[in-house]
Amino acid sequence: MNTISTKKFLVTCAIMAALISFCCVTAQVAANEYKHIPTSREELNNAERNLKVLKKRYPDIEESAFIADNIQAPLIKNNPGLLKKAIKKHDDGLRKVYIIDKKHPESVGRGIFTISAGNIALTQGFINAKMALEPGTYTPKPYKDYDIYATSCLAAEYAKEASRWYYNEKVPQDNIRAEKFAVNLLDNVPTFSVGGVLMSRQRMQTIMQDDFAAEASEASLYDLYSFILNTSQNRVGFTNDDTSTNQLLVADKNGDYWSVFAPPQFDVTKLEFERALEDKTIMTRGEDRAYYTAGQIAWAIKNNAWDSRHVTFMDAHKYFKDLPKNISFTAVIATTDKGNWKLIDWYLSDSSYLTESQQENLNSYVDGMKASFDDAENW
Repeated sequence: MNTISTKKFLVTCAIMAALISFCCVTAQVAANEYKHIPTSREELNNAERNLKVLKKRYPDIEESAFIADNIQAPLIKNNPGLLKKAIKKHDDGLRKVYIIDKKHPESVGRGIFTISAGNIALTQGFINAKMALEPGTYTPKPYKDYDIYATSCLAAEYAKEASRWYYNEKVPQDNIRAEKFAVNLLDNVPTFSVGGVLMSRQRMQTIMQDDFAAEASEASLYDLYSFILNTSQNRVGFTNDDTSTNQLLVADKNGDYWSVFAPPQFDVTKLEFERALEDKTIMTRGEDRAYYTAGQIAWAIKNNAWDSRHVTFMDAHKYFKDLPKNISFTAVIATTDKGNWKLIDWYLSDSSYLTESQQENLNSYVDGMKASFDDAENW
């Protein structure tokens, strides 16, 4: 496997740094920063009225059990000092998640917004755009718990909206602050990656007609590149400053950057029928997989958990209930000395379902990550 020179990579990093307006490395919320004020009964009553108006406008409005269980709940569980769930009627906290405009699955509309008092609504088009296989498309994808890439992408937007509740904003004012808050929330959830923000911003670029909004979205991409670089001590990054690539660089302890190409994740529900096919149905692009993995590896490096002692290869069925039971999958898990962990990625571990070239690409991807371990000589 070929390495890419440290000098070339650092030059790229320097160019990137010059383009960045701020650094998300300060994403941690300061202890003395303003936090949410308990919601008054008057506010809650207003929220009920707002819901009634929304239900008249969108008769097909419904609660989203998937988002509540797979995005809201993990964010709250892993950020107990920042987020909480309202249990009773007059409790302070995040409340229900709604989907609206299901009759127009391609329409993003306002996208996502806080109704009030912790209720959050998303349009069906917005959900489809975030979870789509390709940016700019709105083809609905089945909700599966192993689709951690699409979930991280949508979670990035939900976490950003949760900041409106946290800061008690009546009208969104500070998108930079909201995005920093979202990055902080995502980084604390084992199966969510800050790379989800990269996916989300790239998708927004393709559906935004406003040039200023598109430029702001592009600037956000650079901000997250900076966060990943800084968090990983400049050991994780992307080549050629490309905002759409499945290639990422991960440095070993000697400073040599291994070029890792993330292959696409195939649709596991069709593996039995497409076993011998080179052209399999793709569930996730290699680009999105690279974004996800980059964010997770950066976390592992930051927490001194990127070596063979802290990284384990486990049966992925332990972490996902939706994976086919009769097929072998492996989860890559990084665990700190304190017991905190991150899912780095998961992959198909039964070679009989892959062609020779597909298996070679997968082996190269996994071996490239191992080669960057702090004790890489063990591999």
